[in-house]
Amino acid sequence: MKLEITPTAKEKLNEIPEGKIIQLSFDRGSCDIVNNIYEMKVVEKRESESDEKIIHSENLEFIVNEDFEDTYEHDLTIDFKNNFFVFKNRNQIFNNRIGLR
Repeated sequence: MKLEITPTAKEKLNEIPEGKIIQLSFDRGSCDIVNNIYEMKVVEKRESESDEKIIHSENLEFIVNEDFEDTYEHDLTIDFKNNFFVFKNRNQIFNNRIGLR
């Protein structure tokens, strides 16, 4: 998976303490919302569960649902603007602004 993290997002994510991991949760979709990340939180570092996987990018670790890569077509960029994280891939910018919990 190509997970790109912009310099502004990387600067913010590097504030996360050692021993923690970033969990990205997404809504698989309904009529109105399709494949939007709705939550980004810092959790204790742990092994992935059977329906999860860990993605490494820019010396950061993300725990995601096992079909995360297919959902975002193996291409996702995380940016940080106006105190929110913004997610986009080559086809669209997802209509969400996520804070870090």
